[in-house]
Amino acid sequence: MTAAGSADLHPVLPLPRVGNYPRCAAATSLAEACEGLADDLREQYDLPSIYLLVDGRLRCQAARGYFQVVDGFTPETGVIGRVVMTGTPVVIHDVRQDPSFIAAIPGLLAEAAVPVRVHGTTVGAVNVESGTFLPQDIAERLTVAAEVLGSTIERLGGMPPVPLAQRLARIAVGLTSLTDGDEIRVRAVEGALQVSGMSSAALSEEDPDGGWVVVAASGPLAATLAEWTDDDQRVMAAWVGAGTSSHFPGGVDVPAGYEFLLRARVRAISVQPLVVAGRVTGILTTADTHPVPHDPTVGAALELLAAQTAASLSNAEAMAELSRRAKEDPLTGLKNAASFAQDLEHAGTGTVCVLVDVDHFKQVNDTFGHVAGDRLLCALADELSGNLREGAMLYRVGGDELAVLLPADESVAQGVAQRLVHAARRVRTTVSIGVAHVGAGSPQIARLRADRALYEAKSRGRDQYVVAD
Repeated sequence: MTAAGSADLHPVLPLPRVGNYPRCAAATSLAEACEGLADDLREQYDLPSIYLLVDGRLRCQAARGYFQVVDGFTPETGVIGRVVMTGTPVVIHDVRQDPSFIAAIPGLLAEAAVPVRVHGTTVGAVNVESGTFLPQDIAERLTVAAEVLGSTIERLGGMPPVPLAQRLARIAVGLTSLTDGDEIRVRAVEGALQVSGMSSAALSEEDPDGGWVVVAASGPLAATLAEWTDDDQRVMAAWVGAGTSSHFPGGVDVPAGYEFLLRARVRAISVQPLVVAGRVTGILTTADTHPVPHDPTVGAALELLAAQTAASLSNAEAMAELSRRAKEDPLTGLKNAASFAQDLEHAGTGTVCVLVDVDHFKQVNDTFGHVAGDRLLCALADELSGNLREGAMLYRVGGDELAVLLPADESVAQGVAQRLVHAARRVRTTVSIGVAHVGAGSPQIARLRADRALYEAKSRGRDQYVVAD
């Protein structure tokens, strides 16, 4: 056998004509066209398949000769993805040399794929794989097949729209994977545009003071929707206060009290509530400058999207709260020892490490009880926080031990330490303080030096600070 790539391994056969794909050309539906082309190609090749881009994923519409089908991959993946992304054919005579190759079955040697175009837009690919070899002119041959499929799809009216349920499912799955609240809000607005068919969308929420504010918006009306006042949004929130949705299809006069719709040039609007624990916490609004008839199927999809958005935001807030608590001391509200260790590890050479220990704290607990000790720690934390310069961070790193990280030089650090000593006296206690600069070595060395300086302050009589040598 001659080497791979020689003529006898890649024979040149007569180029097939359009008539070689009669099943595809005569099809009366998209599914029939793809299945027909797979059958037509099967007469010439062992492993043909047809992929179309559906809702952002490459979906196998038909395949022959496979016991396993690879499906649902993104256009950035694999040989077929490369063809769809670039709109150019790809022929690989030895797939072992191509890292982008995705093996559906073992023992494959060659793969060829060409783009399928509908009205000039690449919508998928015709693909052939082989365990031995493919003709040298395989790209030209498959291009003919792809043109037949593209022409048939055009004759049938073009690519069908993605079913609403599938679009909604894709958006909902995307929302469930997110943990950042802001990203969830942006995705929800984008999803509302895809589901509703309206030109613009916005998401509003109650702020901590009880007022309503737009937190995300998209579309040509985005800026106008973001300018709706608290009163305007309270009107819309009232429409869905019972947990129901509300749709204004347009085409009739806007009643009194709804003039803000006219100011925004809105002629159709749909409002869905975000409900958490039985309370409306936000509203998802889609709007258009033209009348849009009410469609109960679309309305139901928007309701589900709003419900998923509310659930995703609630989960994100819960996870953020858990993360915050994991880094926070529950008694004082200061950042805890784990946060201090992490922040110290990333501290730069211009940082000062300050360790603060409450003098005779055990006597407070033994004499007055742990409740009194807790009150003292909370009062001290508040007092010390008020005497730190901007950029400084205060931590509780032990029972009666606090720590400070701040960007400062030595003179400034001494001034800060002196203020902390005086601040402690104002809550009727004293503290011993050790100060050390973070040098070029390990930041942990600065902590050890600050700790030694702290014990030096205690040995000198407490109620003072010592700067490490």
